[in-house]
Amino acid sequence: MGSGGKSRLPAVVATVVAVPVAVVAGFLVFNAIAPAADESDLVQGDLSPVTVAPAELSGEDAVVCLALTATAPHTAGGLEARPVEGGEGAAESVLAYGDPPVVATCGVAPVAVEDTEAVFKLNGVCWFSDAEGRDWVTLDRQVPVGVSVPAEVEQPVDVLNELSTVIAEKVPVSPDAPTGCA
Repeated sequence: MGSGGKSRLPAVVATVVAVPVAVVAGFLVFNAIAPAADESDLVQGDLSPVTVAPAELSGEDAVVCLALTATAPHTAGGLEARPVEGGEGAAESVLAYGDPPVVATCGVAPVAVEDTEAVFKLNGVCWFSDAEGRDWVTLDRQVPVGVSVPAEVEQPVDVLNELSTVIAEKVPVSPDAPTGCA
């Protein structure tokens, strides 16, 4: 063995020691500067199944509602989706998000509005709301969708915006939409 073999030994030893030390130091620095998870971010509340009473649907409406629920987002307005149970067809026509749950029911009774009443166009879907802004119904869809938002949800529009996107894609537009929905 020549002198070249002996001169590499200190470099190999230094590398074997330096690499693990650098990895540990990097891990410690990352954990020190990374934002700590707030406990409220980790707690999702009760995400157990929500018991609902689904709307009675015709065969064609049931297909539309199934298309809607099958492609619904996993979160809406930052709220996690929850399973639904109840009467026949509940899982195929009702969505629930968060705790307490926001409940979206496909196939609710249509709402008649006067031309002078306020309607809201959100992501291509026309909505009507009660005075409190807690119960919403689509006005421009062949199969109306109703959304009930509990008072604990501060921004119902955040949930409606995300649901509106999939409603616009899956629930056909009604030819009888009110004039304010154009």
